[in-house]
Amino acid sequence: MIWLILFFCSAFFSLYSVAGYLMILRILVAVRIQKSIAKMAVAGDTLPTVTLIIPAYNESAVLDEKLRNSLEIDYPAGCLEILVASDGSTDQTNEIARRFTDRGIRLLDFPINRGKSSTLNDAVAKSTGEILCLCDANVMFQCDALKILVSHLNDPTIGAVTGDVRLQNEISDFNAGESLYYRIERQIQILESALGSTICVDGGMYVVRRDLFLPLPADTLLDDFKTSMNVINASQRLLYDQTAIATESGTPSAEEEFRRRVRLAAGAAQSVLRRDFPSPTRVFPFFSWVSHKFVRWVSPCWLVLLLVSNLFLWNEDWMFRVVLFGQLAFYASSVVAWLIPATRTVRPLRVSFYFVLSQVAMLRGVIQGLFLKQSGVWRRTARAPSCGSKAPGD
Repeated sequence: MIWLILFFCSAFFSLYSVAGYLMILRILVAVRIQKSIAKMAVAGDTLPTVTLIIPAYNESAVLDEKLRNSLEIDYPAGCLEILVASDGSTDQTNEIARRFTDRGIRLLDFPINRGKSSTLNDAVAKSTGEILCLCDANVMFQCDALKILVSHLNDPTIGAVTGDVRLQNEISDFNAGESLYYRIERQIQILESALGSTICVDGGMYVVRRDLFLPLPADTLLDDFKTSMNVINASQRLLYDQTAIATESGTPSAEEEFRRRVRLAAGAAQSVLRRDFPSPTRVFPFFSWVSHKFVRWVSPCWLVLLLVSNLFLWNEDWMFRVVLFGQLAFYASSVVAWLIPATRTVRPLRVSFYFVLSQVAMLRGVIQGLFLKQSGVWRRTARAPSCGSKAPGD
């Protein structure tokens, strides 16, 4: 009986983390009046001042393109400050940034590599904008993206807004799985926003009110999630606007993606240990955090439990044998894709490979985050330059 209970519980939460929460959100949106997320029209001379902060550690491969892209942003002259915060870079990052100083871009050259959180803290302290726009060096904005994000902040209940950072990952050997993951993620963010607030911004591109950006502990691994929780715990809303578009290159190799996922999962464990989540008394934000984040973070545990309980039940009924065969076939396909990279050209193998890679990395990262001391010093993920900024509608 215990294995039967464990089997159905693990099956439920495994499916819930992939599709169940999305289905619940669709039902909620259908049966209740949606909160309007329409942008308020604002005259150009009333737009708030914005500081665009680009934290950079050895970003010479993409920084020239990023700064040219930033100068093409459609925002009133005199209202946009652009800062490059170099965190002890040892390549040509500082030299590239200095070439743009005569065009109004400021370089903050921090000589010691301390980590992204410390760099952001100091950059924010030296900034002047009423609104902060935080982004990654390899994320290229469409020219209207910043205006779209900022326009939502005319609503005093909204504290931060994030946009649609689209992956350009043709060079990746698992792009089908990664793209599927992000399509589901974006659908969840759209529906959460329609119900009032999404649970987390995309660190690649978001705006936040200056007074809601609180100094980050130096060893923080998920700075965007920490800031999101600060906004929500200040009783402000987070919105996702899919019309604010930017592009970034995907992780080119499975090894890099695995390391990135391990760090993200370690940061997730760190945030739980520090109680960086909404209060249970705030029903919808807490429900969203549990469903959107926590259940997903512990999904490797559900999958292991599902497989183990299925092994003990395989002789009980034909249904358990079918499920066990399906599980083993799925995991076997990911092993084939791992051992023979050429097979990743087959879409089902790319999807299974990315899924299993993510789950193994998540399990390792959670264990690492729970039991090992974390360092805020970043190891930059290798990414190719983006294909460039696009005009709206492209």
